[in-house]
Amino acid sequence: MGANTEKFAAVDDVDREILDVLQRDARISFSDLAARVSMSSNAVAERVRRLQSTGAIVAYEARVAPEIFGRRLFAFLDVKLRADTAAADFERHLEGVRQVTAAYLTTGTFDYTLDVACRNEADLVELVEHLRARAGVAETYSRLILRERTFARSPKR
Repeated sequence: MGANTEKFAAVDDVDREILDVLQRDARISFSDLAARVSMSSNAVAERVRRLQSTGAIVAYEARVAPEIFGRRLFAFLDVKLRADTAAADFERHLEGVRQVTAAYLTTGTFDYTLDVACRNEADLVELVEHLRARAGVAETYSRLILRERTFARSPKR
């Protein structure tokens, strides 16, 4: 068992319930969270601090609507790198590409799946051309996202 697995082994059902609530509303007060999990505010606060210190809670963040920035076209872009392109170099290049919101190293025919948010079709074409010309990409395959549903939940064991 790895070190991280051992750290998280102490997460019990109450911790999972707390994590489930926090994933849905990270701004909930300790008193409201305590009421949801039938504990005192102090006990909940201590558990949250422990979950933070062990790394079970990685971050609290605001999810901002990409439309605020004029991005209305969303897609998954599968990418196959050229043989001479190192994955680390490609990932470093992506840090400066505004349309890319996430990158996933994957198995299968393609090397990466990129989550992209573009202004329009022309912006997507510009992104693909940029990746092919400057980021070491040999081949791409685009899939437009028609609808997104997000399910924030802790895995049950």
